[in-house]
Amino acid sequence: MASVFKIYSSSAGSGKTYALTKEYLKLALHSPNPDYYRTILAITFTNDAAAEMKERILGALRGFNDDTIAEKAKQKSENLLEEVTKELQQDYPDPTLDKEEVRRRAALVFRQVLYNYADFSVSTIDSFVNKIVQAFARELNIPHNFEVDLDSNTLLNTAVSLLLDKVKNEKGDLLTETLEQFILEKADEGKSWSKLNEELADFARNLLNEQVYEAITDLQQLTLEDFRDVQRELRETKKQIEEAIVEPASQAVALIEQSSIDAADLSYGKNGIYGYFYRWLKTIDLNYSNSNARKTVENDSWYSASAKKNSFTVNQIDSIKNQLSEYYLELEDRKEKYAGIYTLLNAIVPHLYKLSVLNELEKCLQEIKLDKNTVHISEFNKRIIDIVLKEPVPFIYERLGEKYNHLLIDEFQDTSVLQWNNLLPLVENALASGHFSMVVGDAKQAIYRWRGGEMEQILHLYKKDTAKLYQNRRNGQLIKERYETLNGEVLQPANLKKNYRSRAEIINFNNDIFTFASKAHSGFGMFTSIYDEDFTQEIPDPNNTGGHIQVLFTYEGDSNTKYDLDTCNRTNELYPKYTHEQEISYDESMLNLVQHLVENALKDGYQLRDMAILCRTNQNSKRIANFLKELRYDIISQDSLSLQFAEVVNLVIALFRVFNRPNDALAKSEALYLIHLVTLEKVPDVKVTQQIAEIANNADAAAFYSYIRELGFDLDEKTTGNLSIYELTERLIRNFNLLGHNNECEYIFRFLDLVLEYSLKYSNNLNNFLAYWDVQKEKLSINTPKNRNAITITSIHKSKGLAYPIVIIPYADWSTEPKRGSLLWSQLPDDVTYTGKLRSVAVNVGSKLENTVLGEQYKTEIEKTFIENLNMLYVALTRPIDRLYLIGNAKDLLIEDKMPKLDGQVKNVSHLMYQYLKEKELWEPGKFCYQLYKGRPAQTINYSSEEDTFELKHLVTTDWEQRLKIKQHANNVFDFATQQRQRQVNRKLHYALSRITFAPEVNQVLRQMGYEGIISERDKPELQRLLTEVVQHPKIAPYFSDKVAIEQEKEVLDARAYLYKPDRIVFDGEAVTIIEFKTPPPEPEHRNRLDHYAVRFRQLGYKKVRCVLYYFETQEVQEWQYGDKPAAQLGLAF
Repeated sequence: MASVFKIYSSSAGSGKTYALTKEYLKLALHSPNPDYYRTILAITFTNDAAAEMKERILGALRGFNDDTIAEKAKQKSENLLEEVTKELQQDYPDPTLDKEEVRRRAALVFRQVLYNYADFSVSTIDSFVNKIVQAFARELNIPHNFEVDLDSNTLLNTAVSLLLDKVKNEKGDLLTETLEQFILEKADEGKSWSKLNEELADFARNLLNEQVYEAITDLQQLTLEDFRDVQRELRETKKQIEEAIVEPASQAVALIEQSSIDAADLSYGKNGIYGYFYRWLKTIDLNYSNSNARKTVENDSWYSASAKKNSFTVNQIDSIKNQLSEYYLELEDRKEKYAGIYTLLNAIVPHLYKLSVLNELEKCLQEIKLDKNTVHISEFNKRIIDIVLKEPVPFIYERLGEKYNHLLIDEFQDTSVLQWNNLLPLVENALASGHFSMVVGDAKQAIYRWRGGEMEQILHLYKKDTAKLYQNRRNGQLIKERYETLNGEVLQPANLKKNYRSRAEIINFNNDIFTFASKAHSGFGMFTSIYDEDFTQEIPDPNNTGGHIQVLFTYEGDSNTKYDLDTCNRTNELYPKYTHEQEISYDESMLNLVQHLVENALKDGYQLRDMAILCRTNQNSKRIANFLKELRYDIISQDSLSLQFAEVVNLVIALFRVFNRPNDALAKSEALYLIHLVTLEKVPDVKVTQQIAEIANNADAAAFYSYIRELGFDLDEKTTGNLSIYELTERLIRNFNLLGHNNECEYIFRFLDLVLEYSLKYSNNLNNFLAYWDVQKEKLSINTPKNRNAITITSIHKSKGLAYPIVIIPYADWSTEPKRGSLLWSQLPDDVTYTGKLRSVAVNVGSKLENTVLGEQYKTEIEKTFIENLNMLYVALTRPIDRLYLIGNAKDLLIEDKMPKLDGQVKNVSHLMYQYLKEKELWEPGKFCYQLYKGRPAQTINYSSEEDTFELKHLVTTDWEQRLKIKQHANNVFDFATQQRQRQVNRKLHYALSRITFAPEVNQVLRQMGYEGIISERDKPELQRLLTEVVQHPKIAPYFSDKVAIEQEKEVLDARAYLYKPDRIVFDGEAVTIIEFKTPPPEPEHRNRLDHYAVRFRQLGYKKVRCVLYYFETQEVQEWQYGDKPAAQLGLAF
């Protein structure tokens, strides 16, 4: 096969995973070498997708030779084998490559993959990039043995706190002045300055966003001083424009006043040319226009009706009208000349202070990463692109280029520009070597633009229009050359158009509504390119009919009566919990409609697990989940899977809070309440609740523990205080038998994993863990249970790639326009000079930008936002198999005259649904239920589990303290014999110095000692000060420099097998320095010991041996060159 780069455009339900699996199998099996699979790199977007693809590939390889599988599965396997064999014979003509040969090769490849699984390269793109970064950490300027940081919130909040700590109460400090101005601007906007931390952290998120990477890179070239200069230049330019505008207006006003003419004398009065000139003296708005003033000048119509009757007034107007016309035309010319510039300046200035702070926040991020030896995952692609854009053959890919002949990339529409440009050299190399690569994606399902996904990439590759992909000026010549290798002969577009998921009616409806939307928005070129004839779906089986589609609307003040869903007519039957007919709120009506649809589906024979409720926002998902949960429906939602909503976990956390702060009345009250609810399985009555309140408010913690013991649980304040947080968690689970009285076992095990992970990675400090929990609890959840009969409630984003028999889409009213306050990040054209050093900007998205140099970027932003929100609808509409229900908002559809027009961009999804119904001549004013297709009754689905399920009811743990006593290195650190404070400090100093290689490691070592429980948080400040005194001591500092080689407490063995272990050995060429750290007072033994060490190093061949003694507390340093005493006097044998 010649060089081919295949671009699969795969519509929803078209079997893209099947296509990827088939292409992988063809590549792995076309060669007689069973190890050829090692040359294939398959990249997916999520861990679940990677796992599914591995399972599909291995399942196919095994299935080709497995006669034990079920008949239906065997038939599928044989069909795939025939298809693979047929295409192999077409692509790689070989008479021996028949079905049996392919079967034989599959068995060998399967065996090799299992024996060498690490070479089975199917992974997420993040995992692949991580491997590259790990391998080339030094070349990418990343710390060795770094940890990957995935926690953006904690990182950004820490950076903001660090930045604010740097604020000085000094006049002239630029950072302080910048933040002060930022706060003042917030006050001017009517916003509270008390949320400064949140505002800065939210804005700093842009530092991690690949979508604005290039703009941020430009801004990072500027210092606070540069931003101050830019601010001054912009204000000066703005002032000059205002003066230029006001000048003709003020001259015109002066002329009018000198002529004793007032507004009533001129045509249109104050609304005419008189008001036009006076307006400019009060307000500068270069988008302002006055049609009356224009008519006055163009038509030479200057006199009011009253003025015409007064010849003096007419003469006065005649004497100045030519001059006023000139002033008017001059002002209009200047307005046209400066309007775009002035508008842009007004858009830039409000965000300058935030932009200037970004650089300082970036510095704080780097400090944190250096201190913690971490790298945030968002940095990986940025580090790699810096090399890819500069080197024709990036060295980081030299070995990978030799290893991988083929690249298969899934979900290409969600791949960011940086990710694709980083992979492009590998694709280029594979094609240059005559190999096959491919990408699979669907521009209609591109819904991840907020994290860098670019739908244009697959769109332009599919249409062989690669030139549009390298037009960005920052990409440079190398990217252009790489794209030029993807010429028309190499690129092979392919379209997976058949939808194997949905019934025919649903497929037709989706084709119809998006074709309508495309035609109605012909001005959006990219949108019409995505939803054109090539991208419509085909029905594979015409007999697969019976799909059901229903569109409903509701509104604020709707009735609380049910619909007859078969006829779409209102009935007199009330929704549950109502006693009489009444108007209800929009949210109430939406929730009632959802419940009505669920009940109707159950009545028609469907099960709860057949239904999915898809929402645009998490807030709406949570509202529906809470509503259905109150009605006792089993649900699977983000909240239902979250650890923070599991009562058993909340019980453990409440007890943790009591242990951490014994006087916390709220924590004690919550803990006692949950003990009754979870462990005793009783809701506390009034009497018990009052008793709990009394105990919680009792300052004596003994009352709390005494009450728990009365309930029959063994909990002792003294013993719990000496346990690690993991052991404490296990003991609480064991003591309260939390696995035996509830159905939340999976939450307990997930929480145990969390506690263990935290204690190993961070510390065993309970207070720190609780702070970590408060920040992270919203993100922590269990995996979705399999085969559970419950309604799935999830976001549209998370539903991508999934399918459900019934899909309900409530709140189908999301906007298709940019959110208010959203920012447009853009690089300025090279010919824009009035912004000085500022080459990239962030401005609010608004229609005023249309007439500026950012006009095209603004239009593109409007279109991309529209496409993304329509794509969101496409993803939701293509999830159902049998039934589809949409519930929109009829707020704008109640009054005929105010209904949205069919021309222009639709403002939200509900408007699109209305316009579609109107176009199909189905819309009836006042009717808010439409059954477009009536479906069949439910088909029985067998949900029998293929996996054995084991229920764990007991946690098998042992109190190790009763069986095992461990002595580690505590005696090296703690002086238990004397308990003298100073000696403890000196021992801890000595231990810390044994772990410090270079001076900058002081904080890192102290933090690690804290994690290990060797020192407390109270010890750190003093130890930090004392260690800093050591490593920065003028006579000691050179020995903690990174310019010398270091050994700490290295054992030296002499000829008589005696071991010597100096505290620190510093090598510098042929010279060596031996250092010992001692507690005063100085003793002769200290010096003699160093001399003994020195003799051994002279024997090792070192010509210069220097000895150094450092004494804690006094900071005394003794230094000498070895050789003052003859070796014989030391009593040593040579």
